[in-house]
Amino acid sequence: MSLSATPLGVEVGKDVGTAERRERERVALQKKIIDKGREILVNEGLAALTMRRLADEIEYTPGALYAHFADKDALVRAICQTDYVAFTRHFQSAQAAADPPARLRALAKLYARFALEHPEQYKTLFVMDAVPNLKEGLPEHDKPEEDAYSALERAVADAIRQGYFPAFAGRSHLVAQSLWAAMHGVVSIEIRGHEGMQIPFEDIALRVETICEVMLAGLNAVATAKSPEPAAPSPRARHVRGVSSEVNAHATHERSPAHEQPSGRARKGKAQRKLGAARHGRGAR
Repeated sequence: MSLSATPLGVEVGKDVGTAERRERERVALQKKIIDKGREILVNEGLAALTMRRLADEIEYTPGALYAHFADKDALVRAICQTDYVAFTRHFQSAQAAADPPARLRALAKLYARFALEHPEQYKTLFVMDAVPNLKEGLPEHDKPEEDAYSALERAVADAIRQGYFPAFAGRSHLVAQSLWAAMHGVVSIEIRGHEGMQIPFEDIALRVETICEVMLAGLNAVATAKSPEPAAPSPRARHVRGVSSEVNAHATHERSPAHEQPSGRARKGKAQRKLGAARHGRGAR
């Protein structure tokens, strides 16, 4: 009796189809968890985000959430990592610009567009201050294709090499961080909302373009960049250093010859030598 290949192939195809369906369902549920978690995190804060609350919101059991994320911190890390990857991919189209200033302008506009089109993701990455340590899982620096900050710093470094921002030679990180801070301020005001404020705000696109041109022109106009000053020691560091100096001084004082005290055995030996010398002297007379 021989085995037919057809039924086996059918069963294999069925198993593969089932596995693919389960994987799609797993990915879809994970995305649903992350999206709803981000919504609670941004709108209500870290304390409001609990695994039980989130399970109720998406109508799943808490156990289903724990099958995807070990705990709340793991969930928040996943939210931030997902958003950071999306943020970095958003910058890739700017890398084609060969002219560094043109690349910086493109990066600035893409940065603003991401913030305005995805305000919840932007807030998770750059506004909230209650997220856990995110070092695990984030891309390493010096990889512009994976890290948005590296893309910005690389564009600045290329500009400096081509003669732009002459006062900031060797200071590409300072320039990159200054440009980032300026753009963050513009988009943060817009995301926060300014309805009801007695200020006639100009169109956001015009504000983004203006701050970009002002920063680039200003950086080119700077004659001499200020050198970094050494960081002052903290009060605790000064205290520890002072105590250490006192201890060292005391130890040196104790070890100095003028303050060395002979041991009991040494004093006894010295007295015996003196007595022997005295007896010898009397015998000689």
